[in-house]
Amino acid sequence: MDQDNTESVSQTKKSAWYWVLLILGILGILFVGFIIYSRYFLDKETVGEIFNFTPTQKVVKSVTSGLDGTIAPEDVANRHPLAVMIENHPEARPQAGLDEASFVYEAITEGGITRFMAVYGPRIPTKVGPVRSARTYYIDWLSEFDAFYAHVGGNLDALDKITQLGILDLDQFGVGDAAYWREPAKGVAVEHTMFADPQKLYAAASKKGWPKTKEIDNYSFKKEVTPEATVSQTISIDFSSPQYKVDWAFSPTENSYLRTMGGYAHKDRVTGNQLSGKNIVILAIERTPTTTAINEEGFAMQTIGEGKALVFQEGKQTVATWKKKTRTDMTTLINTDGDEIKLIPGQTWFEIVPPDVFGKVSVQLQ
Repeated sequence: MDQDNTESVSQTKKSAWYWVLLILGILGILFVGFIIYSRYFLDKETVGEIFNFTPTQKVVKSVTSGLDGTIAPEDVANRHPLAVMIENHPEARPQAGLDEASFVYEAITEGGITRFMAVYGPRIPTKVGPVRSARTYYIDWLSEFDAFYAHVGGNLDALDKITQLGILDLDQFGVGDAAYWREPAKGVAVEHTMFADPQKLYAAASKKGWPKTKEIDNYSFKKEVTPEATVSQTISIDFSSPQYKVDWAFSPTENSYLRTMGGYAHKDRVTGNQLSGKNIVILAIERTPTTTAINEEGFAMQTIGEGKALVFQEGKQTVATWKKKTRTDMTTLINTDGDEIKLIPGQTWFEIVPPDVFGKVSVQLQ
């Protein structure tokens, strides 16, 4: 009898352990299954709710960009500057990407037609263009930033200068469809249809082994001051014909100057936003007609030296002098007291005009 009882107890223990191990096995399988499910199929926030915790997110640090004084994510704040030539023929309007530039340079190329060079850094658009050809004087301005140079060919003098100076060149004829494409449009000449993707231009630069970042300290910046709501100021620049007449109207609510061209609000092709600038700088620069060795007519500009300037910020005008010692030196802006003018963080437009046009710039106050 005792032996039977012993065997019965032993069998009961074995049975209990069997169920314990079975239950533990099932729980283990369920746990592993849940981990796999949550890892690959379940929304991370739902997992957090189940276990009552918030998923750890990577904190992106923001710093001040040395290029334009704005606050930007650390990984792009000091991105190497990229300069892109953008045309301004009526068939090229509205342009894409000017609203994201840190600096925009506008000057006459030929026939009274102005052309833009947009310099990008902490912010880049999804596309930019129409992209057109290079000119020598723009090379002098982009050299201040050691910027990559995106363009579609150029006149002979500009192409020679790019080669001689070792400019970090992203010519469409070299990069091709890795970053550029055409967008044909009815009634628009083919030369007005070339666009580029700045992200892909940076990829092309990276492939060449060029630097991804650049410490820029060209300009000093000051704290933005909110102007009075009644401040009114409009700047008018007659580059050539009415199609190229530019007006900058100060908006106290935005503390920026809104751009009008040819009598119409100048808007971005992609976003539809009206172009604006925190700093509008007008430079008087001497120019002389030139002809390249293959009879291309254009201008040479005296970008090195000094001349008259007007600086507009926060609804106020400052009479100034611009100075540029060498091609790679920055264009400094000096007020009548001999002090360097600090910029407002944000986009700056340089409007480059010959002295006779500079003298006709009008400023209206209401």
